Amino acid sequence: MQYLHQSQYGHAGGFHTAKPVMAMDKGHIYDIKGGKADLSKPLYRVENGRAFATEFHPSGASPHAMFEIKGDKVHTTQFHPAHNPSSHVFEIHPGA
Repeated sequence: MQYLHQSQYGHAGGFHTAKPVMAMDKGHIYDIKGGKADLSKPLYRVENGRAFATEFHPSGASPHAMFEIKGDKVHTTQFHPAHNPSSHVFEIHPGA
C-alpha cells in the first residue's frame, strides 16, 4: 500500500508533515476514513499511470483520466476541474 499526501503542506526538516489523504493499492486509489483506507469503495482505478474516477467517486465514473502518475508525483490532467499543468497535487509515499 502506498499513500498520497497533498503536495502543498509544509516539509519540516525535509519530511512531509501531513497525514495521507488517499491510499493506492493494487490498481486502485481509496479514500482515507478514520485513519484507514476504505478498501470497499475505490474512488479511482489506475491504468497505465492514469487514474480514472469510478462509480464510487462523488461525481461518478469518468471515461477521462483525472490524474497522471509520474514517478512519485501525481498531476491533474486537463479533465480535472482544478487542473494546473505547472505543478503536482499529490506525492506518493510508501506504507509502513
